[in-house]
Amino acid sequence: MRVILGYLAVLMTFQAGPDPETVAQARRIAASAELAAQEYRIGVVDGQVVAPAEVDEARLFLGEAKRSAATLPTSVRDAAIVELDRALALVAATAVPDSVAAAVARLSGTLRDGLGIVLVELPSRPPSLALGAEIYARECASCHGDAGRGDGPAGRGLDPPPADLGAHLALADVTPLAFYQRITIGVAGTAMPAYETRLAPADRWAVALYATMLRQAAPGGAVPDSLQLFATTAGMNDEQLREALGAAASREQVAAVRAWQDTGSAAVTAVFTTVRERVAETLKLARAGSGEPALATAFDAYLEFEAVE
Repeated sequence: MRVILGYLAVLMTFQAGPDPETVAQARRIAASAELAAQEYRIGVVDGQVVAPAEVDEARLFLGEAKRSAATLPTSVRDAAIVELDRALALVAATAVPDSVAAAVARLSGTLRDGLGIVLVELPSRPPSLALGAEIYARECASCHGDAGRGDGPAGRGLDPPPADLGAHLALADVTPLAFYQRITIGVAGTAMPAYETRLAPADRWAVALYATMLRQAAPGGAVPDSLQLFATTAGMNDEQLREALGAAASREQVAAVRAWQDTGSAAVTAVFTTVRERVAETLKLARAGSGEPALATAFDAYLEFEAVE
């Protein structure tokens, strides 16, 4: 703990980095663009639009990201808008999904490197499914329904209707990270609101993981050590999990990975892994002159350490 507190004291002397609102704005822009790339990949196959609604949603996400990019610092604003314009042009031309994803990756790199920030902070430990169920019942079931079928009483008459979160095939590519991004920034063109200021990050991750479980089979089978770290699985879709488990893996085994909760000594190990990662990131940010983000990351490391002290 003294080491981490020492970092905090030293980092106070570094040049200030982006203000918290700029960091939050950059993360929203990156999340919107990443969701656009995901929706576009669903909507366009072999050069043909197979799901027009998904392509429209991709266009809306990119348009919202461009609108927000106009408020960024001049050091990254123009480059970010250039990449978003490229992505929008590619969508308009029904380009291959990989080209849209590449433009979005360049945008993320511009924001990350230009501002010296971390765009996505993935929890190393699995979020609490019990907490996720509680938040879902309070915040989501009225529209999405108790079982996530899109049949909640408040969702009747909405256009477009609430998503069916139990659609296994349709949502197989949607990761917990993608749900977290949707919950955080909302979904443009729908009644889905942004929960960035209404729910703490831990709560958003919990309900994102719970929403991911609504399409899964009943969990069954062992979970390999390599797939017990949520930072590893949060960005993996169901097919990627199945491949990681082995070609013969069943839906029940995939569900077991999603449902795995850290209840033993592995939880302590994960904490120290996260602390080390955040201290390393702190040093990287500090050396780049990003004082405020470095200070925030160091404090996050301290808070993680407090969980097991």
